[in-house]
Amino acid sequence: MDTTLEGTPDDMTVVDAASLRRQIIKLNRRLQLLEEENKERAKREMIMYSITVAFWLLNSWLWFRR
Repeated sequence: MDTTLEGTPDDMTVVDAASLRRQIIKLNRRLQLLEEENKERAKREMIMYSITVAFWLLNSWLWFRR
């Protein structure tokens, strides 16, 4: 049999609390990683948008100079 089924209700509460605490820690780490990835993606997008706008401005300026 499973050892968690043999414990008293107080023991079960302690086990459940510890299990929930570990899950919260894991979720917190994953959330932090996702937030960091999102910040990096936002930086890359800003750089790409800036390069694209600069390209179109330069291209338009060269076209109007003809």
